[in-house]
Amino acid sequence: MSLVVENGEGLPDAESYVSVADADSYAVAMGHVSWLATGVTEAQKETALRRATQYVDSRYRYKNSKLNPDQAMEWPRVGFPWPVKRVTDATCELAVRALTGALYADVAPEDNIKSETVGPLTTVYQDAENGGQVRFAIVDDLLLPLVASGQMTAIRLERA
Repeated sequence: MSLVVENGEGLPDAESYVSVADADSYAVAMGHVSWLATGVTEAQKETALRRATQYVDSRYRYKNSKLNPDQAMEWPRVGFPWPVKRVTDATCELAVRALTGALYADVAPEDNIKSETVGPLTTVYQDAENGGQVRFAIVDDLLLPLVASGQMTAIRLERA
């Protein structure tokens, strides 16, 4: 199945913000050898780009509104010329990671809690808002200027 790449019109059937060829160019420029490794197929790269785009669309709430109400994905958006380099770069970074692991992980509630006791003090760390999900700092930093105010997820620390 051929990857349908967003072209800036707000396609109703788009699946990715980045083509395999553009992701390959990004990987060369950034030195992502795992993406370029022998044996990684075009189909695997397409799947990774779909998963990366899903993460970019699901994890963040963006400024302004969709360009077209019938478009399949969150981008393009009103007031932003397409392509938005930060969105395409974030998608490439996530696609590299998607080749070797899950971007979203199922986490049992008890896995969210980490406790540390030192003498009479107990500190409990819980990542309740993230549901224990892995965070990708480079992606957060790339997308931060595009995210609606107050929509970045923060990790809360509490003392027991």
